[in-house]
Amino acid sequence: MSCLPSSAAPDNGRGGGGRGAVGEAKMERRCQFWLPNKRRLCANAPLPSSRFCGNHNPSPRVPCPIDPSHSVLHENLESHIKRCPLRKQTQALESQPYYSKGINSCGGDGDLEEENVGSAAKRRAIFKLSVTEFHDLVKKIKSIHSAVVEGLKDSYVVPNACDKWLKQQVDRRLPYQEKHVLQQASILGNMEQLGILRKPAKESNDVVCGECELSDGLDREEREVPAVVEFGAGRGYLTHMLADCYGIRKVFLVERKSYKLKADRTLRQSQSIILERLRIDIEDLNLHAVESLRGIPYLAIGKHLCGPATDLTMRCCLTVQYNQNKGGFSSNSYLQGLALATCCHHLCRWKHYSRGYVMY
Repeated sequence: MSCLPSSAAPDNGRGGGGRGAVGEAKMERRCQFWLPNKRRLCANAPLPSSRFCGNHNPSPRVPCPIDPSHSVLHENLESHIKRCPLRKQTQALESQPYYSKGINSCGGDGDLEEENVGSAAKRRAIFKLSVTEFHDLVKKIKSIHSAVVEGLKDSYVVPNACDKWLKQQVDRRLPYQEKHVLQQASILGNMEQLGILRKPAKESNDVVCGECELSDGLDREEREVPAVVEFGAGRGYLTHMLADCYGIRKVFLVERKSYKLKADRTLRQSQSIILERLRIDIEDLNLHAVESLRGIPYLAIGKHLCGPATDLTMRCCLTVQYNQNKGGFSSNSYLQGLALATCCHHLCRWKHYSRGYVMY
């Protein structure tokens, strides 16, 4: 950052001194940050208590404690907290019974110092290795990886129930891509193959779009259809396909961000579907405190759960139900199945890792 004071225009004896004074006054009302590529000062207005604008103010900036995605000047932090646009939203979330700060964060499960080691410290440790030590480390990683994936295999299963999506017999106004449809269909196909999903009683080519009404004559099989909780739901199109193809009637979408072009509108048009969107971080979600989900059997699904979100989801669904004394899950568990598709493994950290007992 460089700052050069504005210089007065030279007086050439032609009576331009007045114009030079006016120009100099205008320059002083500008941000005093010099733009070397444009060879001029920044044109923005300076802050009231500074010679620079908000973009070029040299004062240190700190992340907003309410929403770390944006930062503020350190001296303005106290006043910003009072008027941050997300404060009201955060207060509303904290008043919800299912909000519990860090309940699924795995914090305090161990006293390992490695839990607090960040990516920068790991990079420094890697750079300190000799060439021989680095190659030994790579061999060790490959050896462990080979042992872990030895029993795993790719499984691409497309169920007949998803034909109407694969054959594009759905509303063309839905903003989906073919590759996502194939991925979603395979997730549902594997769930059906493992017995997590029950095959629909009768397959229809009609998409759930609000024209079908909930009949009073539902048979017992239809009444036993579980609810679905989709973690990291995004726009919710995995659940949309699930509702269309398998007759799911109760849907919970868990997502911390806000998205446009969501599937919510189409799902809400159906009188047979009850939809509830929970805008909350999975790390802070106490799923067993969601009033409308209590006592209801449900499936937990997730597509592209980024980094540690997979571990957070497993803790959210399984930790309370796991009985560490008996070494198993309680018989009154309402979780009927769990199907997660992971992504962004480079963002995973040891402190978020769900210890082995979750997977027993």
